Order: sequence, then C-alpha cells, then structure tokens
Amino acid sequence: MGKKQGQAKVKSPAGVRPFAREAVSQPLSTAALIGMSLLMVYVGYMTVSAHKRNSIYLNPVTLWKSAVESAPNKRRTHENYGQALSTAGRLQEALQQFKTVLALPDDGSVPLRDVHREIGVVYFRLGLIEESIGAWKKGLEYAYMDPGLLNNISIALMKQRRFDEALSHAEMASRANPYMPEPANTLGEIYMAKGDYKKAAQYFMAFLQLRPEDARGYWNAALAYERAGEYEKSLRFANQFLAMEGDPRYRQSAMLLVDSLNDRMGGGKK
Repeated sequence: MGKKQGQAKVKSPAGVRPFAREAVSQPLSTAALIGMSLLMVYVGYMTVSAHKRNSIYLNPVTLWKSAVESAPNKRRTHENYGQALSTAGRLQEALQQFKTVLALPDDGSVPLRDVHREIGVVYFRLGLIEESIGAWKKGLEYAYMDPGLLNNISIALMKQRRFDEALSHAEMASRANPYMPEPANTLGEIYMAKGDYKKAAQYFMAFLQLRPEDARGYWNAALAYERAGEYEKSLRFANQFLAMEGDPRYRQSAMLLVDSLNDRMGGGKK
C-alpha cells in the first residue's frame, strides 16, 4: 500500500467469510465466499513495495533479509523485512522483526504508529484478537484519532461480538476521515450484524459513493436490500456486482441471489 492506511476484511460474527482481494497488500487468508456472505474490508497494514535492486534478490523476503544482515541496527530495514515476512505468511518471524524495531534506538525512520499497526495485523491473523486491539490502541497513542487504526479496532471488536464498542470506533474513524471508504463499509457490517438492514444499506451506499469501482460495495448493498425486503434494489445491485466481478467463486453466489430474487418477485427471468 505504499505507506497509506488500509483496512481489511475479516470474518464477522454473522458467519461472514473474507473477500479474497490482495490488491491492498492484504495478507489475510483468501477463504471462499460461502452462501450469502458479506464481502468485507480487510484489516489494513503497511506494505513493503516491490524492490528489485539486482537479479540476486528473488523476492522481498530475501531482499530485506540481506538488508537486515547488512544493517542490523537500522529500524527501517527490520520493519521492511517484517512486512515482507508478514505478506509471505511467516507471521511469527514478522512479529519478531517488528519487536526488534521497537527494541532498537529510535532513529526517526519508522513512525511508531505504523509499527504497532503492523503488530496488530499479525496478532489479528494469528487469531489473537485482544492482543491486536491492544497493539492498535498503542498505535493511537502516537497518532490520535488515526482513522485506519480506529477502523481496525472496530473490525476486531465486531469479531468479538462487541457491537456497540465496534460501532463507536467505526463512527470515530468516519468522523476522523469522512473520505475514507472503509469505515462506511464497517458501519454497514455492524448494522447487518445488529439486524438493522436498512441502515446497513445506507452505509454500503455511502461506501459506494466513495469507492464506486469496488465490486464489494454492490454485493453488500444487494444483501442488505434483500434482507430489508427491497428486492428490486437488491436485484439491481446484484446485477451490477455480476457485471463487475470476474471471479467464478463469487459470481456463483451472486447468480444464486439473482435467481432467488427473480423467483420471489415472480418474474422468473434473469
């Protein structure tokens, strides 16, 4: 992500599966969409960009391992090595690198907010949800009201079914940066879990206004409207999702929803 705040999609308390998107350097597992699941945003973290200094380095892990060996006292190299390991799914090794960053003298090269953000992501991926919340809250000590950290905390709280706390953090994230799409999606997920489908649809629409190119928003809106009993709107968004999404795993679920909506509307047409 090139040092920008990102969010990620996680399994929600409502039996939701993550939407497999790796475009924002999400290292979370690419579990298949099951049934009528929401397509959510992944927990965000800082990514290492693709560095190719010469042909010796086969991938970012080998590149940054070599850099750490050459400059063992540099915070930046350990952070980049940790990012590469995290992306490769080598989570315990990544965690050790991030802890090494914190143990080294502060040379000003790595914002502490970012280190704690990444530590939180590793904990989250390891299933240590309370520890991930603690890491992200520690990050907030260095970046008050950081919207990415607030949204990540909201997602983790939602996984623990602490919906009211999740709602509070997602609302703070949205206020901190009204132009960031992810808090709107998170708010939609929370209201879906709480059974307020009309309000969920409003937030998914807000997400689409901010990120109309993202197919996930159309699917989430389709589900929210379907559960709210607004079948025509649901059908429209499901068809928009089908027009944008090429992955057959997700298209199959969308086509099932379209068939179901057409049957309930009495049209029988796709």
